[in-house]
Amino acid sequence: ISLNSFFLQSKFGKNYEADEDLKRRDLYAQSIARIEEHNLKFEKGEVTYKMGINHLADRTPEEMGNLCGSRQPP
Repeated sequence: ISLNSFFLQSKFGKNYEADEDLKRRDLYAQSIARIEEHNLKFEKGEVTYKMGINHLADRTPEEMGNLCGSRQPP
């Protein structure tokens, strides 16, 4: 079990089948990279807020759009 999988399971109670787990770990790693890049900008004073990991870090952009009410093109 990878560190990312362990974190998602222990912190957020998420548990996926093997194929889905690989996809979710990749999404989670992308989120971490995006958050770290943003937080570097925060430390330089380029943005006014800091970001962190939450229970949505392993979601696709489409899933996030559905959660936030964005409309998908027909």
